[in-house]
Amino acid sequence: MPIVVQSLFDDRGRPALAREALLGIWRTIVEEQKVELLFYAGGINTPAEFLEFIAAPRLEVSVASDSATGRPLAIAWLTHASDASAFVHYCVLGPPRRDVGKALLRHWCGLRDPDGAPRFDVLLGVTPDFHAAALRVLRIMGFTTLGTIPRYCHSPFAGGRCGGVISYYECPSADA
Repeated sequence: MPIVVQSLFDDRGRPALAREALLGIWRTIVEEQKVELLFYAGGINTPAEFLEFIAAPRLEVSVASDSATGRPLAIAWLTHASDASAFVHYCVLGPPRRDVGKALLRHWCGLRDPDGAPRFDVLLGVTPDFHAAALRVLRIMGFTTLGTIPRYCHSPFAGGRCGGVISYYECPSADA
Protein backbone atom coordinates (compact mmCIF):
# COMPACT_ATOMS: atom_id res chain seq x y z
CA MET A 1 0.00 0.00 0.00
CA PRO A 2 1.46 3.38 -0.98
CA ILE A 3 1.85 5.78 1.93
CA VAL A 4 1.79 9.56 1.74
CA VAL A 5 3.28 11.74 4.47
CA GLN A 6 2.18 15.33 4.79
CA SER A 7 2.98 18.08 7.22
CA LEU A 8 0.17 19.22 9.46
CA PHE A 9 0.59 22.78 8.18
CA ASP A 10 1.28 23.97 4.64
CA ASP A 11 3.95 26.52 3.66
CA ARG A 12 1.65 29.37 4.67
CA GLY A 13 0.92 27.92 8.11
CA ARG A 14 -2.60 26.79 7.23
CA PRO A 15 -3.81 23.40 8.52
CA ALA A 16 -3.46 20.69 5.88
CA LEU A 17 -5.91 18.41 7.74
CA ALA A 18 -9.41 19.23 8.90
CA ARG A 19 -10.12 19.46 12.62
CA GLU A 20 -12.45 16.45 12.34
CA ALA A 21 -9.63 14.34 10.84
CA LEU A 22 -7.37 15.29 13.74
CA LEU A 23 -10.12 14.44 16.22
CA GLY A 24 -10.44 11.07 14.46
CA ILE A 25 -6.73 10.48 15.07
CA TRP A 26 -7.23 11.36 18.75
CA ARG A 27 -10.18 8.94 19.00
CA THR A 28 -8.04 6.17 17.52
CA ILE A 29 -5.22 6.86 19.98
CA VAL A 30 -7.74 6.65 22.83
CA GLU A 31 -9.48 3.51 21.47
CA GLU A 32 -6.12 1.77 21.08
CA GLN A 33 -5.20 2.74 24.65
CA LYS A 34 -2.05 4.55 23.53
CA VAL A 35 -2.53 7.89 25.31
CA GLU A 36 -0.41 6.94 28.34
CA LEU A 37 2.38 5.52 26.16
CA LEU A 38 2.47 8.44 23.72
CA PHE A 39 2.06 11.20 26.29
CA TYR A 40 3.88 9.35 29.04
CA ALA A 41 4.66 12.54 30.99
CA GLY A 42 0.93 13.30 31.20
CA GLY A 43 -0.91 16.50 30.41
CA ILE A 44 -2.68 15.39 27.22
CA ASN A 45 -5.95 13.73 28.17
CA THR A 46 -8.72 15.37 26.16
CA PRO A 47 -9.42 16.15 22.51
CA ALA A 48 -8.95 19.88 23.20
CA GLU A 49 -5.56 19.31 24.86
CA PHE A 50 -4.48 17.13 21.92
CA LEU A 51 -5.52 19.74 19.33
CA GLU A 52 -3.76 22.51 21.24
CA PHE A 53 -0.63 20.39 21.66
CA ILE A 54 -0.20 19.40 18.01
CA ALA A 55 -0.81 22.97 16.84
CA ALA A 56 2.10 24.28 18.93
CA PRO A 57 4.62 26.16 16.76
CA ARG A 58 7.55 24.33 18.40
CA LEU A 59 6.41 21.05 16.81
CA GLU A 60 6.75 19.90 13.22
CA VAL A 61 3.82 17.50 12.93
CA SER A 62 3.39 15.00 10.10
CA VAL A 63 0.65 12.49 9.33
CA ALA A 64 1.24 9.30 7.35
CA SER A 65 -1.83 8.06 5.47
CA ASP A 66 -2.86 5.33 3.07
CA SER A 67 -2.71 7.13 -0.28
CA ALA A 68 -5.66 5.17 -1.69
CA THR A 69 -8.12 5.59 1.18
CA GLY A 70 -6.74 8.63 3.03
CA ARG A 71 -6.91 6.64 6.29
CA PRO A 72 -4.34 7.97 8.81
CA LEU A 73 -1.71 5.37 9.70
CA ALA A 74 0.47 7.42 12.05
CA ILE A 75 0.95 10.83 13.57
CA ALA A 76 4.47 11.98 14.34
CA TRP A 77 6.30 15.14 15.21
CA LEU A 78 9.75 16.57 15.54
CA THR A 79 10.89 18.73 18.44
CA HIS A 80 14.06 20.75 18.97
CA ALA A 81 14.64 20.86 15.22
CA SER A 82 17.87 22.78 14.71
CA ASP A 83 21.47 22.39 13.60
CA ALA A 84 20.66 19.37 11.35
CA SER A 85 19.01 17.28 14.08
CA ALA A 86 15.62 16.83 15.74
CA PHE A 87 13.91 14.62 18.29
CA VAL A 88 11.31 12.19 16.89
CA HIS A 89 7.95 11.37 18.52
CA TYR A 90 5.39 9.10 16.86
CA CYS A 91 2.28 7.02 17.25
CA VAL A 92 1.31 4.34 14.76
CA LEU A 93 -2.45 3.95 14.47
CA GLY A 94 -3.15 0.25 14.47
CA PRO A 95 -0.43 -2.37 14.69
CA PRO A 96 3.24 -1.36 14.17
CA ARG A 97 4.15 -1.23 10.50
CA ARG A 98 7.63 -1.03 9.06
CA ASP A 99 6.46 0.70 5.86
CA VAL A 100 4.84 3.54 7.83
CA GLY A 101 8.01 4.15 9.84
CA LYS A 102 10.18 4.03 6.73
CA ALA A 103 7.87 6.54 4.99
CA LEU A 104 8.19 8.94 7.93
CA LEU A 105 11.98 8.59 7.93
CA ARG A 106 12.14 9.23 4.17
CA HIS A 107 9.93 12.28 4.63
CA TRP A 108 12.05 13.78 7.40
CA CYS A 109 15.38 12.91 5.81
CA GLY A 110 14.13 14.36 2.51
CA LEU A 111 13.24 17.77 3.95
CA ARG A 112 15.39 20.59 2.59
CA ASP A 113 16.26 24.05 3.86
CA PRO A 114 15.75 27.12 1.64
CA ASP A 115 19.20 26.59 0.08
CA GLY A 116 18.36 23.00 -0.87
CA ALA A 117 20.58 21.36 1.76
CA PRO A 118 19.15 18.51 3.86
CA ARG A 119 17.50 19.84 7.02
CA PHE A 120 18.43 16.79 9.06
CA ASP A 121 21.51 14.61 9.30
CA VAL A 122 20.49 12.88 12.52
CA LEU A 123 17.15 12.10 14.14
CA LEU A 124 17.13 11.42 17.87
CA GLY A 125 14.89 9.60 20.29
CA VAL A 126 14.38 9.33 24.03
CA THR A 127 12.06 6.44 24.82
CA PRO A 128 10.91 5.40 28.30
CA ASP A 129 12.57 2.11 29.14
CA PHE A 130 9.20 0.47 29.89
CA HIS A 131 7.93 0.98 26.31
CA ALA A 132 9.22 -2.30 24.86
CA ALA A 133 7.15 -2.09 21.66
CA ALA A 134 8.52 1.34 20.74
CA LEU A 135 12.08 0.22 21.46
CA ARG A 136 11.60 -2.81 19.20
CA VAL A 137 10.20 -0.64 16.39
CA LEU A 138 13.15 1.76 16.70
CA ARG A 139 15.62 -1.09 16.21
CA ILE A 140 13.67 -2.41 13.22
CA MET A 141 13.63 1.08 11.70
CA GLY A 142 17.41 1.32 11.88
CA PHE A 143 17.90 3.47 14.97
CA THR A 144 21.04 2.82 17.00
CA THR A 145 20.60 2.61 20.77
CA LEU A 146 23.31 4.29 22.81
CA GLY A 147 22.12 3.38 26.30
CA THR A 148 19.74 4.31 29.07
CA ILE A 149 19.89 7.38 31.26
CA PRO A 150 18.54 6.35 34.68
CA ARG A 151 15.46 8.25 35.91
CA TYR A 152 15.52 10.57 32.84
CA CYS A 153 11.82 10.28 31.94
CA HIS A 154 8.96 11.33 34.17
CA SER A 155 5.89 9.15 33.81
CA PRO A 156 3.11 9.27 36.37
CA PHE A 157 1.56 6.32 34.49
CA ALA A 158 4.65 4.22 35.18
CA GLY A 159 4.87 5.22 38.83
CA GLY A 160 7.23 8.19 38.63
CA ARG A 161 10.67 8.36 37.07
CA CYS A 162 12.03 5.76 34.68
CA GLY A 163 15.03 5.32 32.42
CA GLY A 164 15.20 7.09 29.07
CA VAL A 165 16.68 5.02 26.23
CA ILE A 166 18.71 7.26 23.92
CA SER A 167 18.82 6.35 20.22
CA TYR A 168 19.61 7.96 16.89
CA TYR A 169 19.08 7.49 13.16
CA GLU A 170 21.53 8.82 10.58
CA CYS A 171 19.78 10.12 7.49
CA PRO A 172 21.28 8.73 4.30
CA SER A 173 23.57 11.23 2.67
CA ALA A 174 22.53 12.61 -0.70
CA ASP A 175 26.12 11.88 -1.76
CA ALA A 176 25.87 8.18 -0.85
